[in-house]
Amino acid sequence: MFLGSIDDDLVKWAATHRWAPLNDPFVWLGDVNRLGAVWIGLAVTVGILHHAGVLRLLALALLTTVTTFLADSASFAIKDLVDRPRPFEAHSEIHPLYTVHSSSFPAGHAATAFAGATLLSYLAPRGTPLFVGLAAAIGLSRVYVGDHYPSDVVGGAVLGAIVALAVIVVLRLLGKRFLRGPLLSV
Repeated sequence: MFLGSIDDDLVKWAATHRWAPLNDPFVWLGDVNRLGAVWIGLAVTVGILHHAGVLRLLALALLTTVTTFLADSASFAIKDLVDRPRPFEAHSEIHPLYTVHSSSFPAGHAATAFAGATLLSYLAPRGTPLFVGLAAAIGLSRVYVGDHYPSDVVGGAVLGAIVALAVIVVLRLLGKRFLRGPLLSV
């Protein structure tokens, strides 16, 4: 019950202490992360910066797409099981900056963000601070806009990282047998 109280207090405080100049950027963070779009764009950028050929660039984009899709799918499967009401449904003082119609736990945006950040951090370790920082900002935005509790974001982040780690393990196993060298030379 204590964790629920902290969750409630934090989301109510965040949603009732917004600073207007941050409203659009936090909504935008959710928009660019839909279905992992920002991570696919970053994967292509990483591939270009590493002088990946066209086939490796396409493989990198496809791998990132699959990873973020798996994280999003896993989050929706768990949402259906948990069926936690959104903060704005449970607390009348919270007025969301936009409304979502699925349940709250885990945060799908956080799952896709941390799946993308984990995968790209593995493939391009020097970009880790950027990737993790962006994923954290996306997660924070979910609380700020009034769509998620902090524990939803933490749950989504953990789920996304686990999905990406599973993809990395599969990639490493396949890489030893089927790939001719690493996806990127980092």
